[in-house]
Amino acid sequence: MRILSDLDKKILAKLAPELEGATGPAPGHDYKFILLPVSHKLSESPEDFANRANRLTDEELVYLIDLILQGEEDVRSLAEGDYDALLEMIEKRLPEKAKELKDF
Repeated sequence: MRILSDLDKKILAKLAPELEGATGPAPGHDYKFILLPVSHKLSESPEDFANRANRLTDEELVYLIDLILQGEEDVRSLAEGDYDALLEMIEKRLPEKAKELKDF
């Protein structure tokens, strides 16, 4: 089971400040992924999901993309439309990384 690193928790806090430092859905249970709780529990739409991701610095976004490419971050289980909205935002900011995700 993947345990979120300090950087993962920092990114999660930027994406979902309303979690206020929570690291899991219930005491004793850590989140395994960064994007899934944001997609399924917090974002109100694909646009909201992409806007949350757009809060990240380029370095944080590259880190998250690398996790996706390594299979450490699940994007196949995101709410409908969230991955497409995320990819569209990444295409605008980091076109080369977006190409890697499209080829993934």
